[in-house]
Amino acid sequence: MAEHDFNADDTLLSVDSAARRHLTIAASIAGLVVYAAYLTYRGLYTINPDALIFSLLVYFAEIHGFVSLALYFFQLAHLRGRRVVAAEPGLKVDVFVTTYDEDIDLLRQTLRGAVGIRYPHQTFVLDDGRRPAVRALAEELRCKYITRQDNQHAKAGNWNNAFLQTDADLIATFDADHVPRPEFLDRTLGFFKDQKVAIVQVPQQYHDLDSVQHRVSWKSRRMFGEQDSFFNLVMPGKDNYNAAFFCGTGAVLRRKALEPHGGLLTASITEDLHTSVVLHSEGWKSVYLNERLVTGLAPVDLKSFAVQRLRWAEGNLKAATFSNPLTIPGLSLKQRVAYFASLYHWTIGVPKAIYYLAPPWMLYSGTFPIANFNRTFVLVYLAFLATLIGSYRVVSRGKGRLLMDELFNMVSFYTFIKAVKRLIFGRGKPSIFHVTSKKGSGPFDIGPVMPHMMLLAFSVLAVTWSLMGLGFGINDDARGVGIGIFWTAYNATLLGVVLHIGSRPAQQRSISRFRANFAVEARSEHSDARHVGVTADISEQGCSLLWPEHLKTGLHLPVRVHLGARSADWMIEVMSDLGRESDGWHRHGVRFLNLTPDDADLISDTIFSIVVPDLYSTLSQPSLTAQAWQRLKLRISDVAKSRARRQSVRVPVRVQNSGAMFVSTVRDLSATGLAVQSPISLAVGSEVSIAMYIPEKEWRGTATVVRVEPRPSRAGFDTWVLGLRFEKEQSATDVEQFRRWDAA
Repeated sequence: MAEHDFNADDTLLSVDSAARRHLTIAASIAGLVVYAAYLTYRGLYTINPDALIFSLLVYFAEIHGFVSLALYFFQLAHLRGRRVVAAEPGLKVDVFVTTYDEDIDLLRQTLRGAVGIRYPHQTFVLDDGRRPAVRALAEELRCKYITRQDNQHAKAGNWNNAFLQTDADLIATFDADHVPRPEFLDRTLGFFKDQKVAIVQVPQQYHDLDSVQHRVSWKSRRMFGEQDSFFNLVMPGKDNYNAAFFCGTGAVLRRKALEPHGGLLTASITEDLHTSVVLHSEGWKSVYLNERLVTGLAPVDLKSFAVQRLRWAEGNLKAATFSNPLTIPGLSLKQRVAYFASLYHWTIGVPKAIYYLAPPWMLYSGTFPIANFNRTFVLVYLAFLATLIGSYRVVSRGKGRLLMDELFNMVSFYTFIKAVKRLIFGRGKPSIFHVTSKKGSGPFDIGPVMPHMMLLAFSVLAVTWSLMGLGFGINDDARGVGIGIFWTAYNATLLGVVLHIGSRPAQQRSISRFRANFAVEARSEHSDARHVGVTADISEQGCSLLWPEHLKTGLHLPVRVHLGARSADWMIEVMSDLGRESDGWHRHGVRFLNLTPDDADLISDTIFSIVVPDLYSTLSQPSLTAQAWQRLKLRISDVAKSRARRQSVRVPVRVQNSGAMFVSTVRDLSATGLAVQSPISLAVGSEVSIAMYIPEKEWRGTATVVRVEPRPSRAGFDTWVLGLRFEKEQSATDVEQFRRWDAA
């Protein structure tokens, strides 16, 4: 096929089977029909004339919810994936990394990732901070350095300044904290064979899993990210309508599409969505590739989170005043609806505030938004609620998390109200682009949680007031009070979680630590083969070390750290004794001494080449329901009869084969075998000797390689996961005691 005949639309793939799509559509229709019937019933029979304004406000919130649900179902009607097309050789590509005041060490990680992208390209550092250290870093890493005399139009102006000084046909763009993977351009450039494609966007995912917007369960090995539904469900749905939009980072843009505008549009502080609307209206296409090709830093405290979300909400809403997707010429009806859904989402703060204030107001005032609160209403409401939850779960493909969604609605409701207020009444001065802090905002700031504290105080006052009314006989509506207290208690629970998040201790480390289990050997002449430990987490400055014996604080110890594909000999200093864990390991906080820049780069490359992908793989387990179903199917299958239960562990292991030897950690272990991450590939059928170490015990045996799974990465960091099966004569009893050293 000739290049000019290539159509990117032909790369669209249905994520679901035809039967699954039909089920989704049926669930959407059923959910919306029942919701509409409920609203009709509410409007005809339950509006309370004795509290008309209160009653209508609650009814408005329910109508808003209906529109939100309809838009959500519309976007998820047909989820699309993409068939990746090989990139044409010889394309001229620039990589832009924008920076203002981010730490040099953080920027270094991103620039090394950008330079390490495999496809030939030129990397540019766009420094709006005009810092000599950034210029020096660019020279060291052989990047081009571009700056300017002012900061007009913030990030978009910075980007456009470089756009006018360069000439590559395609431009990949990253924020200063977003580290790309080596295959980023290999996976994205092929779509530009279609000359109408202007944007290829990949999801924004984050590697600081202790951020505000993550909830992680290491026990169940599942993770919730506040933006997961958007990037895993909504954007693939928008891609079906050619309405996936540029998200500011992790994207490739076509110069020809931007040239008439001088680059990105600058009228809004969210130049990404504004630019996307205009390009789509001009007939350009976008592509959304749902692959983890770049990860960044999410806000670490509520203040940073609120600043970021306010900028997004205010900017996206105001973008409609410049290029309204409902009226701008050139968009299809489906594109208009998809863009309207994105804008409508940012208005959710108003109805949520009504829902949060309604129950304590009921208790305090003794007025109710619903008249005729009888058995009929309860049955209608329960039927509506069950249908709503069921249809949401079906349409969300089991990936939606209603409780987590409600928690973050509670977190952000006041921020979104501020954005709507600024849209309607203005802010009295031009909108300002505030860079999201990557280190947090310092000491605890009560400001972001003040609305939540006031709401919680009002809720407690209302509950106390209503109970006193019942106790003194002023109010005899025990059922109404009970319903109000239950609803208030539910909201108060969410408020309590928000306040807990907001009161977390400020981030003390300047660099994030990552959970990672790497084997560590002592190199002291007094050490023997059993002086082997394992890291619990690691950063460019130090790690948490699990050691088989207690180490004195202040001790300097020479060690060899086995970092997957590479190893390094360093001196460590024991900074703290964190106690003995239940599995026998002594946990210590240690610092790496006298690291060279190359040593720090080695750790950073290991983190982003091996650790981050492994974290996402570990925390991508199916839902508990799906896991139970899988276990049931396995139990009744023939496979279950031959497979022993595997347990994730953090046990150091030494593996030797025909003179080749490496030290690593066991990934999982059972009575019949184990899996290890190896820096070398071994042939299936090879026999190896194994030595595993835990406090006060060592186990030795032999095993056969039965599986070899390559884990390709950037040059020098390829690893393999080896599946090893114990020889029959080995005692399973000895192996079993190692299984309680769980990595979680």
